[in-house]
This record gives sequence, C-alpha cells and structure tokens, in this order.
Amino acid sequence: MKIYLNPGNCVIERVKMRRTNSRVIRLPVMAESGRGAAAGLKEEEADELNARSYDYARRTAVPTLDDYIIAPFSSAFKDSAFAEAVNEAGLNDNGILKRGCSFSMTLNGRKFEARAYPSSATKYENVLSLTGNFLEAGVSESKKGVIISDDEAYISIDYLLDSMSRFAEENSAGFNRRDLRITDPATGNSFPLDKNISEINVYFDMKRFSQINTENADAYFKGLSLKSRVKSFSDAFEKGLMRKYGMPDFELDESISFDYELSDGSGVRYLFFPKALTNYSEVYKGLVGRGTKNIAASNGDLDILKVLAFEQPYQLMRKGLGINVSTESYGKKGKIIISRISKDGTEERAYSVLENEGIVYASANDIKDTIERLTWKHTQSPTFLKIDFFAAPPKYLNLQQKL
Repeated sequence: MKIYLNPGNCVIERVKMRRTNSRVIRLPVMAESGRGAAAGLKEEEADELNARSYDYARRTAVPTLDDYIIAPFSSAFKDSAFAEAVNEAGLNDNGILKRGCSFSMTLNGRKFEARAYPSSATKYENVLSLTGNFLEAGVSESKKGVIISDDEAYISIDYLLDSMSRFAEENSAGFNRRDLRITDPATGNSFPLDKNISEINVYFDMKRFSQINTENADAYFKGLSLKSRVKSFSDAFEKGLMRKYGMPDFELDESISFDYELSDGSGVRYLFFPKALTNYSEVYKGLVGRGTKNIAASNGDLDILKVLAFEQPYQLMRKGLGINVSTESYGKKGKIIISRISKDGTEERAYSVLENEGIVYASANDIKDTIERLTWKHTQSPTFLKIDFFAAPPKYLNLQQKL
C-alpha cells in the first residue's frame, strides 16, 4: 500500500516569519472555571488555558528573562568578583582559587554582593560502592588490618577509616563557585523582591545589561522579581495537577500518563512517575564524621567505635534526647551497642568488636549491614511530574490523504 500526497489537493499555508527585537513578558494568571476572568469558561477550557500559560512560562517567559536580563548582569558582577579573587588570592595548580573574595556595590538602595570562592564536591555514591567492594573482597583472609576469628572477618577501624578517606579524596573534585545576592544595606538581610511587577518589555540584546550601573541594576532586580512570580505560577500549576489526578507525594506504584489534544491541534502530556533518590552524603556521615568535641548522636558510627569500644558506658543526653553507648565485653571480644534517642524514637545499631594489641576491629558483616540500613533510611521515592508539549503540525500534514 502506498500513501501519497496529491499536490492538487494540498493546501499550503502562507506564513511569513518576521524578525523582532523585543518581547513583552507578562505574568500568567491561573484560570479557574466559573470564577474571575475565567467565569465564562468551561472546566476543560480553563484547563487548556492554564496548560498554555504554563508552557508560556516555562519555554518563553523564564528563558527570555534569564538570557537577556538576569544572566548578563549577574555574570558581570560574578566576573568582577572572580577577577578580584584571582588578583588578591591567586589560583592553585589546578586553577582553583586559593581563597574566596567578594565584590559589592550599593545601587539605588540595594547592596549587590558577588562572591567567588573555592569549593569541592564528592561523589559519595562512588565512595560507598568502593567501600562495599572493599569490605566484600578485601577481608577474605587475615592480613594487615584484618583478623579472621571464628570464621568471621574483623577489620581495623583505623584501616577502614583511612581507606574510606582515600576513596573520598579520589572521588572529590575542586571547582570555583560564584554567586550573587541582593541585601538591604541597613540590615544585611535579603532584599525583598517586588511582588507587584507583572510585565517587562525585554529587548533581544545580550549585551544591553552586561554593564554594572544603577539602570541595569534596577532592570536586573525587576527581571529577578518577575521570574520569581512566574516560577510561583508554574509551581502552583504543577501542585494543582498533583491534586487533580490524586497523585501521592511519595511511593507512586508505577508511571501514569494523561495525554490531551488542545484546540489548535497541539498536544500535552502529563507524566507522573516514581524515582528513588538516595542521599549518599548522609549515608557516609552516618559512618564517618565527628564534628563535636564530645561524642554526640550526630557522630558517625565508625568514629564512635574507634573511641568508645571496650570503654565504660557513655551517655550524652539533653532533654531526654541524645546517645547511649555501651560494650558487652567477654575477653578480647565484645558487642558495642549505639543507641540514638530522637523525637522520632530510638535507633539502635550493634557491632561485634575485637581488640588486638590496643587496636579496635569491628565485624565487616555488621558494617555492611549498617551501610544497607543507612541507605534504606536515606532513600525516598518521590513522585515526579514531567510535562511535555507537542507542536501542532502544519495544516497540510493534517489532511486526510487517500490512495
């Protein structure tokens, strides 16, 4: 079977593109059927209007404000801060600032402060994966840092902490961070955005606001304010869809989609789907980290084992909340129990431990079990919403062609 287009019956739209140098960005308003400006609209008409407004907000309003007003001005400030930081502090061999610097100006009653400073990020998922592999493969026989006793592997806490520290270092990268904020010069607090602005005429000139002066600072503040209001509309629309379709915030069983054709032939799809997210940095902190002088509930288990295994019972409580640590000893072996008491209840973890020549060893299996428990504790499955719009085809593509 052949399907072909008969040129004689084909209606080609006469369209004419024209170049423009500006666009008015306006704040979209939620339409409610039977109320306010949407009083004469049916429910499905109000739904379509809101969907179109959301599409406009996401694909037109926000990118236009970002590209032509917000990004050029903020980049100018951040570039100035970075240049000052390079001049004052210098860069290390990896091109990372040796220390941070700031650059600020007060323009029309608002203090604009840009900062440039060194930062780093660690891929904790990789670190924990390497730690799991290390506990699985590296403790099969007695060797330095590992003791096999009664067919169970015990690993030196110092040995494990050093290994995890190395894994973290190998999976960390430094970078230069830059940010810009607006504050009230009198109080130092964030300067409140304009809650009344509803439209801006944006000119398509990416250099128009790339200079630091009072006029451009005012335009930047207005652009930031309008973007915030547009984003609030988008957030409200998405939350409204979650309510309308009865979607849970967490633990959605499976992906669900709703597809619609709009009156102009375009389409929209609302796709709700679950996605498991694990906060691996919190899993790592549950094992490693001592940010307090005295052992506290916030300290990592491995650091607690290192200090308190085979010691006298320890307790640090405040208003009934805190931590209890005790060891049941039998010779050079024992079991240490760490109990954390919070408003949510008591969380208890136990480790088989062994002492040899003053060095504390812990059961590799118990540590692996803790990693699994912490991973489960810090994993959530929120419901996500993905909204796709599909353009209407040209009229000639909509013709019903026959053989």
